Amino acid sequence: MTISQDAARSALSFCQATPKTGRLKPRRSRADFGEADSYWLKVRRIGRKYPLGDDVRDGDFGIYLGLHDEGYLVALQAMFPPDIIGYERFHSLGDLKAHWELD
Repeated sequence: MTISQDAARSALSFCQATPKTGRLKPRRSRADFGEADSYWLKVRRIGRKYPLGDDVRDGDFGIYLGLHDEGYLVALQAMFPPDIIGYERFHSLGDLKAHWELD
């Protein structure tokens, strides 16, 4: 997990480079991230349930940013306030889905 001031700045740069358009379609499950033009989806680490879990911490929730040159990205969020604090990069969508689901 990459959480730092530099990682937060990088995550914001990735956010700015993520398209703000795409098709909205109904999701069939928490693993259904949609087509290649799906962005800005709220995600959570698999197994984390806010506010019910007592093990929830910063970086357990985020925003799916889709595919960038660097790989598939999730911008990580702090709990309070919900600021972007870093990002995680995955080589494939399958790798990302092994750790993250739709919130």
